[in-house]
Order: sequence, then C-alpha cells, then structure tokens
Amino acid sequence: MDDTKVLIIVESPTKAKTITKFLPKTCKVVASKGHIRDLPEDRMAIDVANGFACDYKTVEGKESLIRELKSSLKGVDKLLLATDEDREGESISWHLLEVLKPKIPYQRMVFHEITKGAIQKALESGRDLDLNLVQAQEGRRIVDRLYGYTLSPTLWKKLANKRLSAGRVQSVGLRLTVERERQRIAFTKSSYFDAKVDLLSSDGQQFEAKLFSYQEKSIAQSKDFDSVSGIYKGKASVLLLDKNQLHAIVQDLNGAPYEIVDIQRKPFLTRPNIPFTTSTLQQDAIKKLHFSASDTMRIAQKLYENGFITYMRTDSPALSSEGTQAARLLVKQLYGPDFLSPTERHFAAKTAGAQEAHEAIRPSGERFRVPGETGLSGRELALYELIWKRTLASQMADAKKATTSVSIQANDALFTATGTQIVFPGFLRAYVEGSDDPDAALEDKESLLPPLSVGEICPLVKLSEVEHQTKPPARYTEASLVQELEKRGIGRPSTYATIIKTLLDRKYVVKDGPALAPTFIGFGVCQYLEDYFAQFVDYDFTSTMESGLDQIASGQLDKESFLEKFYLGAEGLENQNTLQLAQDNKVTSKTIRLSQISEENPIMIGPYGPYVLGSEVEGKAQYLSLPLDWTPGNITDEDVKALIARGKVKAEPEILGTGKVAGLPVQLLNGRFGPYWQEGEGKDAKRASIPKWVMDAEKQHELEIANRYLSLPRLLGKDKDGNDIVAAKGKFGPFISCNGEFRNLRKTDHDAQLFSITLEEALALLAEEKPKAGAKGKGKGSSSSAVVRQIGEFEKEPVALAIGRYGYYLKVGKDNIALPPKYKHDDELAKAISLEDAAEIIRTKRAKDSEE
Repeated sequence: MDDTKVLIIVESPTKAKTITKFLPKTCKVVASKGHIRDLPEDRMAIDVANGFACDYKTVEGKESLIRELKSSLKGVDKLLLATDEDREGESISWHLLEVLKPKIPYQRMVFHEITKGAIQKALESGRDLDLNLVQAQEGRRIVDRLYGYTLSPTLWKKLANKRLSAGRVQSVGLRLTVERERQRIAFTKSSYFDAKVDLLSSDGQQFEAKLFSYQEKSIAQSKDFDSVSGIYKGKASVLLLDKNQLHAIVQDLNGAPYEIVDIQRKPFLTRPNIPFTTSTLQQDAIKKLHFSASDTMRIAQKLYENGFITYMRTDSPALSSEGTQAARLLVKQLYGPDFLSPTERHFAAKTAGAQEAHEAIRPSGERFRVPGETGLSGRELALYELIWKRTLASQMADAKKATTSVSIQANDALFTATGTQIVFPGFLRAYVEGSDDPDAALEDKESLLPPLSVGEICPLVKLSEVEHQTKPPARYTEASLVQELEKRGIGRPSTYATIIKTLLDRKYVVKDGPALAPTFIGFGVCQYLEDYFAQFVDYDFTSTMESGLDQIASGQLDKESFLEKFYLGAEGLENQNTLQLAQDNKVTSKTIRLSQISEENPIMIGPYGPYVLGSEVEGKAQYLSLPLDWTPGNITDEDVKALIARGKVKAEPEILGTGKVAGLPVQLLNGRFGPYWQEGEGKDAKRASIPKWVMDAEKQHELEIANRYLSLPRLLGKDKDGNDIVAAKGKFGPFISCNGEFRNLRKTDHDAQLFSITLEEALALLAEEKPKAGAKGKGKGSSSSAVVRQIGEFEKEPVALAIGRYGYYLKVGKDNIALPPKYKHDDELAKAISLEDAAEIIRTKRAKDSEE
C-alpha cells in the first residue's frame, strides 16, 4: 500500500490487536468498543411524524474515545472501517462516519476471517458503505424500539406490574414456550403394555427381542398415540394390550419354543452434517458441550477475534474453495484417502433469506490448525474442536452401516430383534479423534446381534412384562427453541441467544434442568398479547417482518414505507394500542386461564407476582402469593384450593446463623421490595437488602455475605479534624461520606470497592473536587496522578509507574492498568517493579478484559 498512512477502526480491542500483526507499519488500528451512538433508554427517541427520525445520543462514557478517534484521523491519509461484515457492523461504521465526519477518503474493509491472507486482501479491496444494510439495521432497531416502548407501558397498566416488558421477537419466543406448556397440561397420559424376551444364540450369546405382534395384530406402541393430545388413534390392525391381556399372553409363551423364522440385512449410508451456521453451532454447543446460547456466541466471538475461526454470524453453510481444500487436505493427512469423500462436497443455505456472512463457520486460514496446536484451553478449546471436527467431517466419506432384523416366532406371538453394524465409519472417525482406540469408541454407535440362522431354536432366558407411559410433548430446551425459531424464520440466528437470555432474565421462563418452563408471569404476558395484540405475536407476521427487513437490505423496499405499515394506519401498532388502552379489561387481563385450574379460584398477576384471592378477613380480601417454586405446568386445582384453605400464613423465617453486629440470629426474609437479611427483631433490628448479584448466584443463604452487608456502614477511620469516614450503600449505589461530603464508589456486581477501599484511598477521593451535577466522567486518566518513573516499552507502547488516589498503577500508552494489591501501597516494591513483571501484569489484565 506504498506509504499511505491508514487508520483502521474495528469494534473490539482484541480484534484490533489480532489484525495489527498482519498489517504494515503505515497502518494504525483502533477500537470503537462497539457502538459509539445509540437510542437513549429514557424515552422512545423516534420522531414518528418526521419519517421515523432517530434521536441518537453518544453512548455514555464514549466521549473521550470519540475525541481520541478524531485526533487519530488528523495524521492519516485514508480511513478504513473494519467493523464486522453483517448489518450490525455496517451500522456501527455508519455511526462512526456520522460522528467523525472524516475529510479524508474512506472505505469499508471487509473480511470474514482474521488471517494474514484475508487481512492483506481486504486492505487492497475496500468497498463503499452499503446504505441498504444500514437502513435495514436501523429499520430493525426502530421496529423493536416502537414495539417495546409502545407495548411495555400497556403491560404495566393492564397487568399491574411495572417490571414487565414486550419485545418483538422475544414475545414470539415466549409464545412458543407457553403454547408447548399448554399442550403438556392438556395431554392425556395413557398406559400401554408389551413384552420383551432374553434368548440365547447357538453359540451361547444372549440377546433381546421385543413383542411385535400377537395373532397377526401389531402390538400398540407410542406411535399409535397422538403426540400432541395423547389420545389413542385406535387402528383396527393394532392390538392395545391391558395388563391382564399381557399377563395371559406371557403365561402362554413361557413354555413355547422360540424359532427364528426370518433374517433381513439392509445396508444403508449416513452422510455427514453440513458445516456450522450460527444456529446449528448454538444447537450443537448446547447439546454436546452444555453451553448456553449466550456463552456459545461469546466464546465464538473471542475465537473469531483471535483469528481461530471465520465469522460466527452467518446463515450460510457454504465453504469457500480455500476452506474446502484445507478440510480435504487435513482429512487425507489424518485419516487417509479412504476416509475422504470421492468428490468435494458443496453446501447451500436452505432458507431463502439467508444473508450476513456468506461462508460457514470453520477454522480460519488455508491450513486448519489441529486443536492441540492452537494453545487454547477450557471452553474455547472445546468449541474450536467442535467446529474443527464438524468442518472436517463435512468433506469425509459417508459412513456405511447395515441393520439386521430378526423375526422370532413363539406360538401366536412374533418377536423382533434388531442390530446395527458400522461397516465403514467414514466421517464418524472424526468424532473420536484423539482416542487411543477409535474402534472401541465407535462401538457405542453399534448394537450387534450374535450370529443367527433361520430355523434356529433359541433357548428362553427370561420373559418380561413391560409397562409404558405416554409422554407429553417435551418442553423446549435452548437448543430446540433455537431450532424452532430458525425453522419458522423468526428473528436472526445472531439474535437467538439474546432472545433466550431476555426470557430468562425477565423470569418469563425458568430452567427445569435443561428445559425452559414458562412461569405465571410469562403466561400472563403471552396471554394478554395473544388476546389483544394477536397480529403482533403471530408467527407468520413476525417472519414476514424479517422478510421485509431483508428486502430493505437488498434495496427492494423503502424503510419508511415498511415502518408506516407496521406502526401507522388502522391496523398499525399505534392505533391498536390506543384502542386497547381505552378498554376496561384490567381484571380479565390479569387473570390467567389454565385448563386445569377452575374458575372458582383463578390465578392472577399483580405487582408482586402471581396470586389468588383467599377468604375475606375482617371484611378485606386476602391476597395469597403463590409459592416461588410453582409454575403453570406443575400445579393442580387441588394445590390452589389447599393454598386458599390455609389462608395467609406467616412464613417461617430461615435462620442462617449468628450475626456479627449484635451476635443475634440472621434471618432470610422476603418483603414488599424483595428478599432481605435481618439480624435481631423489632424496630432495632439490622436489615440489608440482598443484592441482585447474590440472588442470581444463588448465594443468598451464605452467612458470610449477609454479615458483610449487615455490618454496613464501614468505619474506615477519621480525617485530620477527627470526623468519621464511612463507606456505605444507598439507593443509588455505594459511596463514602465524611462530615456531609459524599463521593460515589464504583458500581460492580460484587460491590468490591465498597468492601476494599482503605482510609488512604477514601481521603484521596474526598480531596478531589466533587463533580458538578450532571457532569460526565472525565474518562481514563482523568484523576490527579503523577508519573513516578518510566519502566520501558511493551508492544510499542510506553510503560510508566504512576501514583494516584488508589495507590500505584501502570500507565500503558493511554490506558491505566491497576497493579496487584501487594504493589499498590508499597513504595519500595512498586518502584522496583521490572519491565518483565509489568508486561506480565499487562498481558493478564488485557486477557481478562477481552473475556468480558
């Protein structure tokens, strides 16, 4: 690229660090750290009357970053916007241009993997910003904002609960889980019976056979019951045995000869799965690695940014020529030519609207790194290995198998035994890579029968009666919900993880093992939207919305027309919402309809969750909250009636142990504003709300944590005038105070600074000028500090030792990096720190940041 000075902007520091390795010295890479502008959270910020114009605001805390980006532009000749290649990435680039207003030439720099070849090619082949993609992304953002900010306040009013929210795709995902739970509740369970027999072959091997028919009628199995209702289909050619009939048949067969009357062997082929798309990667990682959808995407993002895999947001299973050749080369090296598919396999997307990146998720580069060569560990290694195996398997030979079916006659009964043999493992060999004995690992996929022949009489070992219960439709798991959303064309694969996380965070669904069980709140929200906004939670409507956004992205549809149809007009969301707000239907809206719960004692939704009305006491109705472990799918009408009969019973407090403040028992209680700890009794009792992070971590029962919060405020010491300096937690977070002066502390999940701040640190903080009301933070390096000494250089950035309000720290370029506690207040140790020690501290901190 000759001597042209180029500024390249990416989203993340990790991505910046990785691509810098493949660029000439004339290129400088900086990170925007995601969006620099967004819609504010305190209002809708959409001017519907003015073409749905958006009132974007700078993301809080990004002011100093924007100044740095503008400063970086001054000394360069060209700007390349290297944000991700999907709609979101295009939108981030557009916002950067809108804010930075560059006066130099600029282009989009697009690549789907971070390798030397891909980066150098992208450097020479930029393109213009795709405004159609930007319009599609903005259209999605506006639709979601209009949906949430219009319907959420309606939910608050109608369901009397201000913690509720509605989301365009989230609400449809909720509806799927609720409809499945309704099917489970309505399912009719049935019993059916059959028999199995253990026999011996001529060479003494034992095998099992199942009763197939009796008197030429097939024995009823689960497939003979409707999978949704559970009702028996009742075919004339099928025999539904009851317990007594089965017992009589077994008695008849106990002394009968068991003769093999037929043996059928059928070969068949199994083809490998296509390479991973975003959706299938999430599904496999959930099922095989037990990751959540959110964790899968977070780990995949890190693998991509560190150059291990191609871009992880894609609908396409296609492999590039480079990817295909790399997979085939490695298959031949590792497994031999017999395991390679005779010809290259090529794959195409099944969904018409497939877009985003146009290659499957695969290991990056023209040569795939074997997992053991990557230096990865833990969950990153597990996910990389899964992607690596799936990609290799896609170019491997079919697995050759054969099934053997044996028919065994005993009086009027016919039994069948089935075996499966792997004749040639083909692509299955990739899934046992690293095993000392691959053939042994493949045995799990085989169920072999002993050698048998027609006419052979097999001695009876055991004849057993077997009872079965029909099972209701399974609840969705994260994997099956992702699969269903993709099948229906709802949302985009890159949004599935967010949908599921939102449902869990909102407590609309809870985890029951791996399954997603909707709660009463989830039922209530879904029911209200179905009753009064059916169009906007309709599966086809939601899928059509995605098609509309795709048309905007391809330039076939105008964004404003699309938004007007959705929001304005007689059938638009705005008018429908106005009509529903005028309806007097609050009681009906709050009442949850459950087929197993009688109308005499309906379950309702209120400000504090689900409840039922109990008997009146002194002329006032009792509001009885449902137990926290109740869900719509696991309660009966008898449960509700028993709760009403008991009435309002004061819950027995849970005693955690002895407190440290007054030596009195610490109790776990639940009040109007949520759970809290209490030490002692009466008005003098010490109380502390349980922080959300404690509840989320399910550690609310730990006495040590309770005592820390009950001991607040912390007395840190005194100032020079003898005034107490304390650390405490208030309505707006942790703070320190002294003689009427207050300073806020950092808000973190574990309130770390609240419990770790020292007297010296507090004095330094109090000595600073108090920020004026409404003033924004000054950003990195804003507090008063002094450089103590220059240590050296790390990755071309100067490293210095500095001292500030919290003690010694490192200045690395424009970043401040905290030193471990042992250095912070030890002059001798801090001033003696070596460049090698400093470098290790910097690496550790940046590695940790890249994980967050």
